[in-house]
Amino acid sequence: MFRNVLRRNGFWCKRSSGGDLFLKHDSTFGGIYVTIQKKSAILRMEDRDSIHIFKSAKQLEEYLKGLEEREPTSITYRK
Repeated sequence: MFRNVLRRNGFWCKRSSGGDLFLKHDSTFGGIYVTIQKKSAILRMEDRDSIHIFKSAKQLEEYLKGLEEREPTSITYRK
């Protein structure tokens, strides 16, 4: 189920001997990496220095939808 959620959200799979790693690059958040384990998914955003662990595909999907809804922070320039 985790794989289906990730594919729907534009992630692509890189298979390795350590398991499946799903990747996506976002202009706002940078690289997003998800490692699939037997009963969980571990999401890492290295630019934000954060790790999230999901026990269900529904939790993961809700989190990814929340990321899409966030707007990038605005930058103000001062003279």
